Amino acid sequence: MVGYLVQLMEEGRFEQCLRLAEQQLLHGGMTLSELATVNLVVCRCRLGLQDVYGSINPGLLAAKLSRSTRDWDTYGRALLNVGTAYMGIRHYDRALRNLYMYFEHLSDYLTASRFEGAVWRSIGIAHQSLLQSDRAIRALERARQWYDDQESDRGSFGCIHDLLNVHLQVHEVNPKAGLDPALDLLLEEKAIVARHPDDSYYRSHYLLDRASVYLHRACYGRARVSASQARSARSDDMVLAFHSFMVLQRCSVQSGEAKEAIGYALAARVTAMQAKRHDLEALATQTIADLMGSPEAPVPAELDKMYHTMEMDLDRYLPDTASRSLH
Repeated sequence: MVGYLVQLMEEGRFEQCLRLAEQQLLHGGMTLSELATVNLVVCRCRLGLQDVYGSINPGLLAAKLSRSTRDWDTYGRALLNVGTAYMGIRHYDRALRNLYMYFEHLSDYLTASRFEGAVWRSIGIAHQSLLQSDRAIRALERARQWYDDQESDRGSFGCIHDLLNVHLQVHEVNPKAGLDPALDLLLEEKAIVARHPDDSYYRSHYLLDRASVYLHRACYGRARVSASQARSARSDDMVLAFHSFMVLQRCSVQSGEAKEAIGYALAARVTAMQAKRHDLEALATQTIADLMGSPEAPVPAELDKMYHTMEMDLDRYLPDTASRSLH
């Protein structure tokens, strides 16, 4: 049964896998090693179903049990998943602690070594979130080198995307840093897109990154076009749509279009809620609250009327403080 659960997990059949795994836990009668594996399965399935909080305790238990039984492959995978979960609730220091622990037994892994690139990439993103740009860049470069060694365009492209965003973050904090590193990375993305002309993943993310670069160069019209093209290129990707809307709202802010900015931020929040991405929802919520608090913000009742014509309840999507101002 345990092997079957792992197979279901690997295939991404999270609902069925989670149901069977929890039944197995209730049934009992497992060895410590099997118990560690089933808890890892529960952790990964809950992550896959966007139940970030519910994934943490099973992941921690899987790590503890697998360490005691020296089942290092389960241990390494558990640490990656726990680190991912902590990042999902923005506990980046805890995430980094678990992610760095992955490397303590790297030489003992038989199968978990295939996650080394993913661990370095997660470390880079966590450092970026803590505004530790130099550490983020070093970790992401290590991740990229690992994926290059594996000849994985998908993995390398993801690292280039992350590196580009770190350099944009550096430029935002210190405009004197310049945009040359981001422009070079954008050209590297374009080269990978050219190798995969029919793959919407590469094209859509390249267009989104191009929009972000245009935004930082104050080319707001071009940024809007690229952000809209990114969304159109991969219309079923809600996370990409979220980031496209956020670029569009920033363009609107810079152009002095307060109502449009709030509209795009609302669209971003709706998209995050539909995707059950609570971290992105929190970001959009804070953005809406900031926009609604600015002197240039449109009267909330005007927004309410606009959404009412679309048969949408604005109260559902506005932060509580902004929602109360409608009444």
